[in-house]
Amino acid sequence: MMINALFLFNLVSSFFLDSTLYAPRTDHALIATGFRGPIIDCVTKDFLYVATDDYIYKIEPAGLKITDKTPLPLRFNYLALGQSEIILLSSNEIVILDRQNLGFKSGIGIERGDHQPIVKDQSILGPAKGKQLFLLSDGGANSVLQVIDMRTGKIVRKKTIERVKCIVYDEHTETLAAVDIKNDLSIFDMLLRRTKKINLAFTVMTFTVRPEGFYMHSDQGVFLVSRSGGIIDFQPTPDQQGHCGSFVLTKSGIALLDATVLRPYGWAENRYTISRLLAESNPAYGIGTDADNNFYLIQADPIAVIPINVQRRLPEGALDWPMRIDSLWYLQLGAFTHHQNAARAREEMRAEGVPVIIDSTNMYRIKFGGFSDKSTALDLVERMQLKGWFVYEPKLPVRKPEVFYVNNQRYAIINGIVQKE
Repeated sequence: MMINALFLFNLVSSFFLDSTLYAPRTDHALIATGFRGPIIDCVTKDFLYVATDDYIYKIEPAGLKITDKTPLPLRFNYLALGQSEIILLSSNEIVILDRQNLGFKSGIGIERGDHQPIVKDQSILGPAKGKQLFLLSDGGANSVLQVIDMRTGKIVRKKTIERVKCIVYDEHTETLAAVDIKNDLSIFDMLLRRTKKINLAFTVMTFTVRPEGFYMHSDQGVFLVSRSGGIIDFQPTPDQQGHCGSFVLTKSGIALLDATVLRPYGWAENRYTISRLLAESNPAYGIGTDADNNFYLIQADPIAVIPINVQRRLPEGALDWPMRIDSLWYLQLGAFTHHQNAARAREEMRAEGVPVIIDSTNMYRIKFGGFSDKSTALDLVERMQLKGWFVYEPKLPVRKPEVFYVNNQRYAIINGIVQKE
């Protein structure tokens, strides 16, 4: 991918008014960079994971270094995390990647629809951690909550409710909290049974969970609401456009609210038109984008916007996760039920100069490789403009040596391993 230019801005002096969000400025520079193409979805936990039209990136948040990336052969709508998986959702498929190396693990077909994860980190969801996927689908005046078996794609539980504006997982009580279009707050247990319903006296846009209750964001400001529905505190936020955890976006700036008293204690002037904050589970970071899909990571302490360098080649030290003995990288270009179809695809690709083979350990899978390191595999596959899933698995049976060319560069496959000559 192309490297977008970094825009470095001058520091400005700070001034802060007590408990209001009208005129303060910042001590900290705002630095922005963008991905080539729109950011489809992202989530933070141990790393920042970002999905675009063409790639998924794994980024180390503190140093903002890309530690891994994998091309995506098709577009996905949503991204979530499991216990040790990355979960990619399209309209009719769930794809599971290994969170450690972004290698393909499995794909599951599901009923067509706009399925989005109820929370980005599915690994925290009650006793079903890693085994079930909690999804929200919207249609008309209603929303559908459903729980899907991660192994089979079958619906385990399903509930139709009033159309949901926002839903979050409350890890303090192991329940789901949802606000619908009538501004009713409903609490569901992990079996999707409604245990409480509270009518709120104000319009809710989005909300997050706190130990003492809920941060409710409205067009008037931020409300701290108890679990019984009472208003504990309120902070007016003029021209609020969105929020991300304790970050609040207004037309003039980004404020960071104190978690206990709802008073701002950090501020960054929004001189560079961040237009959207994306909800994230990590309190140390916020995620923002502008109208041109440039991507911003907003640090909490001290508040600042920090660049992410998007590079075509991975930086030094990338991909330093533990390697398995006698395992290699392969690009899987297709999977077939019948050998005849696989053989036809293999011959067509070989005629185009791609030395693929058939792996029949599970179905008939067309694969290109193996590569002893992922950086070489990525570079070669990008230059060959191949589309498929990267898999990391035990080396396939040794084949006869063969030679192929990419842009007049000679490569050899010796002892089952791709080598540049």
